Amino acid sequence: MEYDISKEYCRIIQNKINLNEFDVALDNAQKLIAYCPDSAEGYYYAGLCHFALGSFDDSINNYEKCIELDHNYAKAYYNLGVTKYYLNSYKEALNYVEYAYKLFNNAKNKEACAKCLESIEYIKEEHGL
Repeated sequence: MEYDISKEYCRIIQNKINLNEFDVALDNAQKLIAYCPDSAEGYYYAGLCHFALGSFDDSINNYEKCIELDHNYAKAYYNLGVTKYYLNSYKEALNYVEYAYKLFNNAKNKEACAKCLESIEYIKEEHGL
Protein backbone atom coordinates (compact mmCIF):
# COMPACT_ATOMS: atom_id res chain seq x y z
CA MET A 1 0.00 0.00 0.00
CA GLU A 2 1.30 3.42 -0.97
CA TYR A 3 1.90 6.00 1.76
CA ASP A 4 -0.30 9.08 1.41
CA ILE A 5 1.27 12.07 3.13
CA SER A 6 -1.83 14.23 2.63
CA LYS A 7 -3.91 11.78 4.69
CA GLU A 8 -1.22 11.83 7.36
CA TYR A 9 -1.30 15.64 7.46
CA CYS A 10 -5.10 15.55 7.78
CA ARG A 11 -4.85 13.07 10.66
CA ILE A 12 -2.30 15.28 12.44
CA ILE A 13 -4.37 18.41 11.83
CA GLN A 14 -7.53 16.80 13.17
CA ASN A 15 -5.70 15.61 16.28
CA LYS A 16 -4.24 19.07 16.93
CA ILE A 17 -7.65 20.71 16.44
CA ASN A 18 -9.17 18.23 18.90
CA LEU A 19 -6.48 19.27 21.39
CA ASN A 20 -7.20 22.98 20.72
CA GLU A 21 -3.66 23.39 19.39
CA PHE A 22 -4.79 25.57 16.53
CA ASP A 23 -1.42 27.19 15.85
CA VAL A 24 0.20 23.76 15.34
CA ALA A 25 -2.79 22.57 13.30
CA LEU A 26 -2.55 25.69 11.12
CA ASP A 27 1.16 25.10 10.56
CA ASN A 28 0.37 21.58 9.38
CA ALA A 29 -2.51 22.78 7.20
CA GLN A 30 -0.14 25.22 5.52
CA LYS A 31 2.37 22.41 4.98
CA LEU A 32 -0.40 20.31 3.42
CA ILE A 33 -1.31 23.20 1.11
CA ALA A 34 2.36 23.66 0.14
CA TYR A 35 2.65 19.91 -0.57
CA CYS A 36 -0.68 19.68 -2.36
CA PRO A 37 -1.94 23.10 -3.52
CA ASP A 38 -5.18 21.57 -4.82
CA SER A 39 -6.12 20.14 -1.43
CA ALA A 40 -9.54 21.50 -0.54
CA GLU A 41 -9.12 19.88 2.87
CA GLY A 42 -5.93 21.82 3.52
CA TYR A 43 -7.72 25.10 2.93
CA TYR A 44 -10.73 23.94 4.96
CA TYR A 45 -8.55 23.13 7.96
CA ALA A 46 -6.63 26.38 7.57
CA GLY A 47 -9.99 28.17 7.64
CA LEU A 48 -10.98 26.38 10.84
CA CYS A 49 -7.70 27.26 12.50
CA HIS A 50 -7.76 30.90 11.44
CA PHE A 51 -11.31 31.19 12.79
CA ALA A 52 -10.30 29.66 16.12
CA LEU A 53 -7.34 32.05 16.29
CA GLY A 54 -9.58 35.05 15.56
CA SER A 55 -8.26 35.74 12.04
CA PHE A 56 -11.67 35.94 10.39
CA ASP A 57 -10.53 37.44 7.07
CA ASP A 58 -7.95 34.68 6.67
CA SER A 59 -10.60 32.16 7.62
CA ILE A 60 -12.92 33.47 4.90
CA ASN A 61 -10.14 33.44 2.29
CA ASN A 62 -9.32 29.81 3.07
CA TYR A 63 -12.96 28.67 3.03
CA GLU A 64 -13.45 30.44 -0.30
CA LYS A 65 -10.37 28.73 -1.75
CA CYS A 66 -11.64 25.38 -0.45
CA ILE A 67 -14.98 25.97 -2.18
CA GLU A 68 -13.21 27.06 -5.37
CA LEU A 69 -11.39 23.71 -5.39
CA ASP A 70 -14.44 21.66 -4.37
CA HIS A 71 -17.83 23.26 -5.05
CA ASN A 72 -19.55 20.57 -2.97
CA TYR A 73 -17.54 20.98 0.25
CA ALA A 74 -20.58 21.48 2.48
CA LYS A 75 -18.62 21.97 5.71
CA ALA A 76 -16.74 24.89 4.12
CA TYR A 77 -20.03 26.58 3.16
CA TYR A 78 -21.38 26.06 6.67
CA ASN A 79 -18.27 27.41 8.37
CA LEU A 80 -18.07 30.30 5.92
CA GLY A 81 -21.61 31.12 7.05
CA VAL A 82 -20.58 30.95 10.70
CA THR A 83 -17.64 33.25 10.03
CA LYS A 84 -19.85 35.73 8.19
CA TYR A 85 -22.24 35.62 11.14
CA TYR A 86 -19.42 36.53 13.53
CA LEU A 87 -18.69 39.50 11.27
CA ASN A 88 -22.36 40.61 11.49
CA SER A 89 -23.07 39.75 7.83
CA TYR A 90 -26.26 37.93 8.73
CA LYS A 91 -27.85 37.68 5.26
CA GLU A 92 -24.63 36.27 3.78
CA ALA A 93 -24.33 33.90 6.73
CA LEU A 94 -27.87 32.68 6.15
CA ASN A 95 -27.24 32.14 2.43
CA TYR A 96 -24.12 30.05 3.07
CA VAL A 97 -25.74 27.94 5.78
CA GLU A 98 -28.81 27.34 3.59
CA TYR A 99 -26.55 26.22 0.74
CA ALA A 100 -24.64 23.93 3.11
CA TYR A 101 -27.98 22.46 4.15
CA LYS A 102 -28.80 21.64 0.51
CA LEU A 103 -25.44 19.92 0.04
CA PHE A 104 -25.73 17.97 3.29
CA ASN A 105 -29.29 17.00 2.37
CA ASN A 106 -28.13 15.73 -1.04
CA ALA A 107 -25.50 13.67 0.78
CA LYS A 108 -28.20 12.39 3.18
CA ASN A 109 -26.22 13.62 6.19
CA LYS A 110 -29.09 13.96 8.67
CA GLU A 111 -26.95 15.13 11.60
CA ALA A 112 -25.40 17.96 9.57
CA CYS A 113 -28.82 18.88 8.14
CA ALA A 114 -30.22 19.19 11.66
CA LYS A 115 -27.31 21.44 12.68
CA CYS A 116 -27.87 23.62 9.61
CA LEU A 117 -31.60 23.90 10.24
CA GLU A 118 -30.94 24.91 13.83
CA SER A 119 -28.53 27.62 12.64
CA ILE A 120 -30.93 28.80 9.93
CA GLU A 121 -33.79 29.13 12.43
CA TYR A 122 -31.55 30.97 14.89
CA ILE A 123 -30.30 33.47 12.29
CA LYS A 124 -33.83 34.11 11.03
CA GLU A 125 -35.28 34.57 14.51
CA GLU A 126 -32.47 36.68 15.94
CA HIS A 127 -32.11 38.95 12.91
CA GLY A 128 -35.54 39.03 11.34
CA LEU A 129 -34.49 37.45 8.07
